[in-house]
Amino acid sequence: MILLAVFLGSLGLADLARARSGSRRRLWLAASVGIASFVLASTGCGQDWWWSLIAAVAVIGWLLSTGESDGSHRAGFWAVGVMAAATVVAFAWGPWLSPPRGLLLDWYAALPYASLHAVSFTSFALFVGGALFLIETSNVIVRLALHGERAASVTPAPPTTTRTGTRGRSWRRPPSPSSPADPQTAVGIELKGGRFIGPLERIFLLALVLAGAFTAVAAIVAAKGIIRFPEISRDTGGSKAEYFLVGSFASWALVAFAVMLIVLGPATT
Repeated sequence: MILLAVFLGSLGLADLARARSGSRRRLWLAASVGIASFVLASTGCGQDWWWSLIAAVAVIGWLLSTGESDGSHRAGFWAVGVMAAATVVAFAWGPWLSPPRGLLLDWYAALPYASLHAVSFTSFALFVGGALFLIETSNVIVRLALHGERAASVTPAPPTTTRTGTRGRSWRRPPSPSSPADPQTAVGIELKGGRFIGPLERIFLLALVLAGAFTAVAAIVAAKGIIRFPEISRDTGGSKAEYFLVGSFASWALVAFAVMLIVLGPATT
C-alpha cells in the first residue's frame, strides 16, 4: 500500500505541475515532477528501484491519455479504469510486498508530535497521497465524467447556412458568439470556478469523514444543494441539474475512494 500512496501522490503533483505550467512544456515538466517525486519517495521508503520504471510509464501514460487532445476522451476513461484495477491489485498484493523502511520512516518517527505516535507511517503516507490526489487529479477525473455526460446529452448542431454571392463565391454564416458551438468550450467555462472550489470541498470532506464528523458532512452536502437550487430551478430542460449531480457524485466518490484507502490500506500491509 505504501507504493500506491506514493503513486497517488506523484500523480497529484504531476497534474498540479501540468495545470500551473505553460502549454508547450507542461507535459514534460509534469512528467518530470511526478516521476522525480515517486523516485524520491519510494527510495526513502526502501522500495525496489524497478518500481520507479513502472511508475514512470504509468505517469507518462496518465498525462498523455488525460491531455484532452481527443474529443471523445476515451483514452482518459481507460486510464481511470486502469487506475481502479491497479488499486484492487494493490489491495490483493499488499501483504506480499516489502514493508516500508528507510529515511522517511526515520524522519516520521523523529517528529516531535505525540498525536502522530498512534498513526502508522502507512496511514500517514496514504493520507498525504490521497490529499494530493484529491486536489488536481480528481479535477481531471471529474472533468472526464462531465465531458462524457455532456457528449451524451448534447444534440448535434444544425448545418451552417451556405449562400452563393454574386461572383459565385460561397460563404458560411459564423456561429453566434452567445452560443458556443463546441460543448467543450462551455464545459471549460463552467468549470473555471470549480477547479478551485472542488479541491477545497474534497479536502474538507476528507478531513471531516476521518474525524467522524458525519453531521457536518451532511450539512455541507445540503448547503451545496441549497446554494445551487436557484440556478437549477431556472433550468427548464434539466441539463444543469444533471450536470450538477454528475459532478457532485463523481467528486464525492473520489473522496470515498481516498477514505477507503486510508482506513483499509494499513490492514493489508
